[in-house]
Amino acid sequence: MTVRYYIKFLIILAAFFTAFMSVAGASDFRTDERLVITKDQVINDDLYFAGSSITVDGIINGDLIAAGGEIRVSGTVNGSLMAAGGSITVTGSIADDIRAAGGNIMIDGSVGDNALIFGGNLALGKNARINRDLTIGAGSAAIDGIVNGNLNGGASNMEMSGSVAGNVTVGIDERLRILPGARIGGNLEYTSPRPAEISGTVSGRTLYTQRPEREEGLLAGLAGEVLSYLWLLLVGLVLLVIAPGITQRIADSVPIDPLKKALWGILFLIVTPILAVILLITLIGIPLSLILIAVYIIAIYASRIFIGLWVGQYALRRLNRETKSRALSLAIGLLILFIGINLPILGIFIHFVIIVLGLGALGLAGYEVYQRSKGEKAV
Repeated sequence: MTVRYYIKFLIILAAFFTAFMSVAGASDFRTDERLVITKDQVINDDLYFAGSSITVDGIINGDLIAAGGEIRVSGTVNGSLMAAGGSITVTGSIADDIRAAGGNIMIDGSVGDNALIFGGNLALGKNARINRDLTIGAGSAAIDGIVNGNLNGGASNMEMSGSVAGNVTVGIDERLRILPGARIGGNLEYTSPRPAEISGTVSGRTLYTQRPEREEGLLAGLAGEVLSYLWLLLVGLVLLVIAPGITQRIADSVPIDPLKKALWGILFLIVTPILAVILLITLIGIPLSLILIAVYIIAIYASRIFIGLWVGQYALRRLNRETKSRALSLAIGLLILFIGINLPILGIFIHFVIIVLGLGALGLAGYEVYQRSKGEKAV
């Protein structure tokens, strides 16, 4: 999948959490292990949920914004659905847009407007109906339903047996198949290492652009990741030498109220560049703007260190291999993180979560230090 789809994915996630943060105080906001909205329940408000699983069989007269391991919607959402999770299944009715990012995504219901989907595996079932455009980014995509607008995006592999009323414009890393019974009302434009298998109907023109198969550069990419890992580990070891207590304290705070930390991390991620640009415009604020940008870059880079230390220590505890060596814990934790962020499709989501959690933990720790020093001065 190409870089532009990853960028769109980050924009979707930023928009998701910005919406989550900006209006959650005025809506129905819930955090728990599990949440079930039964068939006889009606929520007359926007619903925001973060937890292990959510099941919606009833009616939500507003938007549903959910983050969790498993998200199931078989009821009615009379607004938009924004979801991020390991597994997302929608068999009900969404009156407005769907914006979803996850490992496995199944849409087999109706969507009143646009659908924007990023996932490892995407299935648009036979009962699915997207009333406007569908934009995808997926490892594998199966399009069996109806899209009344255009289909855009990219996938490693894509099969289509449904219908698209408009144009289909996709970037394919491996294989594209237009199966018997599939129908494209407009043009088919695609890039792929090899021509598509087209057995369905394309009413418009078909434009194929060959993309070379990416065989070379694998070793170079692997070497680059190893070098990045070693550099980050080196910086982390330096932090453990010069500020072991602070580094450990920030790492220990990661699992405490992670949703709050993620929201603060996103606030820092979005607001800081805007503030830096504003300061840059005012000539007197240029030095402060440059300092702010430097702090911003360093904080994003260092955020992974605190998450890595916590992950390493947590993993060793779970394996009954706990050690007093923070350096060893950091090395193991960063290795786990690097494996996670390099997973196909999900890696970009994992990387985003790591950064915002780390930024939130770092920012809140800094704020606590500020409050403490302020209190000491008052005394």
